[in-house]
Amino acid sequence: MLKNFIVFAFCLMLFPFCGNSQGIGFNSNNNLISERTSYNVFAHNTPKFGEGFSVSFDLSVSDPLSFGYIFSVKDKNKSTSYSLSYINASDGFGKIKFNLDAVKNILSIPLDTVLIGSKKWVKVQLIFNSESQSITLTVNGKTFTENTYGFDASFIPEMYFGKHGSVIEVPDMAIKNLLIKNGNREYNFHLNESQGKNVHDTNGKLYGHIDNPNWLINESYHWKKRYSFSSNQVASISFDEAQQRFVIFNSDSLSFYHLRNETTQTQRFANPIPVPMRLGTSFIDTATNTLYVYEVNDVPNNKATIASANLDSLIWVAKSTLQLPTQRHHHNFYLDSDKDEFLIFGGFGNQRLTNNFDVYNFNSNTWKSLVFSGDTITPRYFSGLTQINKDELLIFGGLGNKTGDQSIGKTYYYDCYKVNLNTKIIIKLWNVKRDTIKMVTSRSLVVTNDTSAFYTLGYPEYIANTHLQLYEYTIAKGTYRVLGDSIPMISERIRTNANLYFNKETNELFCTTQEFELDGSNRISIYSINAPPVSKETINDHLSKANTFNYFLWGIILGVLLLFALVYAFIKYRKRKKKALEIQIENTLILDEENTKTIKPMNSVSLFGNFSVADRKGKDITYLFSPKIRQLFLLLLFNSYREDYPGVSSESIYSKLWPDSPVQKAKNLKNVTISQLRKILNAVNGLEVIYTHGRFFIEFNEGFHCDYFKVLDQLNLLKKDIVNNEALIELTQLTKSGGFLKSIDDECFDQIKKDYEFQTLKLIPNHIKRLYKNKNYAAVIPVTKILFNIYSLNEVAFYYKLHALLKMGLKDKAKSHFNYFIIDYKKMMGDDFTYTFNEVSKRIPKGLIRN
Repeated sequence: MLKNFIVFAFCLMLFPFCGNSQGIGFNSNNNLISERTSYNVFAHNTPKFGEGFSVSFDLSVSDPLSFGYIFSVKDKNKSTSYSLSYINASDGFGKIKFNLDAVKNILSIPLDTVLIGSKKWVKVQLIFNSESQSITLTVNGKTFTENTYGFDASFIPEMYFGKHGSVIEVPDMAIKNLLIKNGNREYNFHLNESQGKNVHDTNGKLYGHIDNPNWLINESYHWKKRYSFSSNQVASISFDEAQQRFVIFNSDSLSFYHLRNETTQTQRFANPIPVPMRLGTSFIDTATNTLYVYEVNDVPNNKATIASANLDSLIWVAKSTLQLPTQRHHHNFYLDSDKDEFLIFGGFGNQRLTNNFDVYNFNSNTWKSLVFSGDTITPRYFSGLTQINKDELLIFGGLGNKTGDQSIGKTYYYDCYKVNLNTKIIIKLWNVKRDTIKMVTSRSLVVTNDTSAFYTLGYPEYIANTHLQLYEYTIAKGTYRVLGDSIPMISERIRTNANLYFNKETNELFCTTQEFELDGSNRISIYSINAPPVSKETINDHLSKANTFNYFLWGIILGVLLLFALVYAFIKYRKRKKKALEIQIENTLILDEENTKTIKPMNSVSLFGNFSVADRKGKDITYLFSPKIRQLFLLLLFNSYREDYPGVSSESIYSKLWPDSPVQKAKNLKNVTISQLRKILNAVNGLEVIYTHGRFFIEFNEGFHCDYFKVLDQLNLLKKDIVNNEALIELTQLTKSGGFLKSIDDECFDQIKKDYEFQTLKLIPNHIKRLYKNKNYAAVIPVTKILFNIYSLNEVAFYYKLHALLKMGLKDKAKSHFNYFIIDYKKMMGDDFTYTFNEVSKRIPKGLIRN
C-alpha cells in the first residue's frame, strides 16, 4: 500500500513544462504495440463544438517507408469519424490521405520525399466548415477542398494523434505547434512538456493525456552521442554540410558518417596522404567537393604540408611544402573560397604563443602575415572564431598572456573582437570578468539564427577528466547563458580538441571531440543537440507556469512526502541498529574529526599539499628554497628517482629556468643556484646533487623520504592487485595533505602532474566503485579525497561520497557535502550547479566510470 501511495505521489509531481514550442515524437510501428504513442487531445477537459472548427499542426515524418495514422477526429456520440494517415513512399513520393473512416478516401496528397526525414517539418491544416459543408486540407502550402462535411451543428469531439482504440498503426513521426479553433475559442498547445503524460495548453490548463511520449524539448537539452571512431594513427574530422555527412580519415583510409540515414561508409584512398599528419588539421571546400589536410610545422624538409583530395576520386595531390616558423597548436581557421586562400590565427608552439594572422594562398603558394590596426589581441591559443558577414570575423576567448612567453604564466580570456578583413581594423567588443573560471573555448563558434549571439563550447583543458559545456554569448554585450547538459571528454594531451558546428538542414548543433592517448592513438566522437538549445531552468520552468488549480495537488504531495519522510526516517533508524553499519558510521565520524595536519618525518620532501622540506632534525627548512632553487630541485628530483631517468643536462636547465637569458648568463645563474642547493641539502641526510657524464642528478639513500615516490609505489601495487586494501589505505594517508604539487605553478612540471593524475584517475574510480559495491561505505569517503585533491569537482568522488554518506544514514553530512560542492562549482564554473540535492541523491549516474 505504501509503495502504491509513493508512486501516486510521484506521478502527481510530473507537471508539464511551458515555454517555447518543441513537440512530441511518436513511437511507431517499429515498437511493440504497447509501447506506441497515443495522444488524446481532450482527455481531461472535453469542449463542445457548436460550429465549424480547424486543426493545424507541424508534422515531421522521419521514415519515408513507414505507414500509419497521424490524426483522427470523431463525434463522441456518433460513429462519424475522419482520419489523416501517411502512406509509405514510392516513386519518390509519400502520400497523406484524408479519409471518412470505414467509408472512403476523400483526399490523397503526394508528399515529395525531400520533405520527409528527421528534423524536416511540413505545415498541415484541416478546416471543417459547417456553413459550406466542406472540408479543406492544406499540406505544405497546397490546398484541397471536398464537400463532405459530416458532423452535426453541435457535437463533442474526440481527437487523437497516433494509436487509439483498434487503430494501432503509427508512422515514424513527430508533431508540434498544435492549434485548434472553434468559433472564438482557441486551444493552443506548444507541446513543450519535458516529462509525464499530461498535456497542458499555453495557459497551463490541463487538457490532454499521452501514453509513451517522447518530449522533443529534451533533445534540446541532452546531447546525444551519434558516432564514435578510434584510430591508432592521427586522424582528422571535417563537417561536409552540403552532403550532410562527417568525413573522418587517417593516413590511408576515409569514413563517411551520413547524417540522413545514420550509416557509415569506409573507403581507402587511391594513394597515401603526402602530408605527415601531426595535428590532423583539415577542412572541406564544399564548392569543389574537395578535402584538404594541412600542417604548418614539424614536417620533414621537402615533405608536403598541404594536400587535397577530391571526395569522389579520393586521389591525393600535394599542394605545398612551405612551413611556418613554429608549430601552432589550437589555432583558429577561416576558409575564403572566393580568394582561394585560408587564414589561421593564434596558436602555441616552441614555448611561444602568437597573435599572428597568417594567410595561405593556393594560387601563389605563399604564406603572408596580415597587419591590423585598432585594438590588439594578445597572443593566445584555444580561442574560438566564426565569420559574421562577408568581411568580418569574430574571435572569442582563449588562453595566453601579453608577451607570448609561455614561461611567465597564462591568463584565461573571455573577451570578444570583431576583425574586419577588408579594412584591416580590429575592434574590441567586450571583456567578461570571470576571474575564478579557468576555461578555454572550442575552435569554432556558431552564430545564432538572429545573428545576435554566438554559441561556444567551454571546458577546463587542464583537467584530465574534463567536460564540455555549451554557452551562448550576446555579441553586443557579452551576457551569457549556460545551455544543455555537459559532454565528457578526456583532455590528456595537447592535441585533444573540440569543435562546434551548426547544420541548417536539420537545425542541430554538432560537437566533435578528438581525445588523444599517451601512445598517440585517438578517439573521435560526434554529439548532437536540437537548436535552439535550452537551459536547465527552461526545462524546469513548468513549475512557475502551472495553473492555480495545481496548488491543491501540491498540498497532497507535501503531505505524502511528509509521510514518506517519516517512514524513510524510521527505516533508516532501524538500519542504523545494524552493527556493521554502526561501525562504519563511527569510523566515518572519527575520520571527520581527525586533524588533517600531518607530521613531516625527518629527512623528507613533501610534494602533496604545500611543498615542504624537513632536515635531519625534523626542522622545516622550506623557507630556504627560493622559487628558482625549488624549481631546480624539483627538476633534478623528477629526473633522478628512477634508474631509467638520466638526470638533466645544463642546456635543459637553461631552457627551463632561464629561457630568455644569454647562454653565459644562464650558465652563471645555474652555477650559483646549484651551489646554493647543495648547501641547503647538506642539512638533509640521503640527498646529494651529483654531476657526471655531462648531467646533473640527485642521489638518494634509504634515509630519505618523499611522499611522491611512495605514492607511485602504492599505485603500482594497485595496478597489480585490485583488492590491495593496504596499499589503498597507505595511499589515502600519503595524499591527505592536499593535491600533488598544489603550491607549484611552474609549467615545466605540468606533464609530471598530468602523468600522476592520469594514473590515479585510471585506478582510483574503480577502487571506489568496488568498495561501494561491497558496502564498505566508510572506506569510500577517504578514497574520494584522492580524486577531490586532483579536481574539486570530480563527479565520481562527488556522487560516491554523497551516496556512501546516505547509505550510512548521514544525510546531514551528505547535504553538507553537496552544499560545499555547489559552492565550489559556482566559484570555478561561474554558474549554478544544474541539479538539486534530491536529484543527485536518487542514483549514481550510469557510465560515470569509464573502464
